[in-house]
Amino acid sequence: MRPTMMLRALTKQFLGIVGDTANTVAKKPPPPPPLVSRKPAFIDAFLYKMKKNPNLLLNKTIWSRRSTILPEFVDSTVKIYNGKTTIRCRITEGKVGHKFGEFALTRKRKTREQANSKNVKQLKKKK
Repeated sequence: MRPTMMLRALTKQFLGIVGDTANTVAKKPPPPPPLVSRKPAFIDAFLYKMKKNPNLLLNKTIWSRRSTILPEFVDSTVKIYNGKTTIRCRITEGKVGHKFGEFALTRKRKTREQANSKNVKQLKKKK
């Protein structure tokens, strides 16, 4: 037997192909579907109580910035604590699913005028 013929026979045995069915490819089972598991939304205990009666939420101060905004809270106004003061925020449909802390910024934004005046003051001190 030639070495090439022996190599072909071994390859067929290795791939699981028998005799006449050399042209057909062995079918693999389909992969299992991916497991998708999501964590449930975090809601503080006092907000969970107000889920049943959203009228209790009107003009309340919320200290839990990590709580998720629920659809029951839509069209209500709340005050969110940002670490220093409370910021009034109206809850709309677009905010559902986000966290309360996303809408109460903790840092002040600097305008260009403020940044430029600071640089000018530093330059005057150097001279």
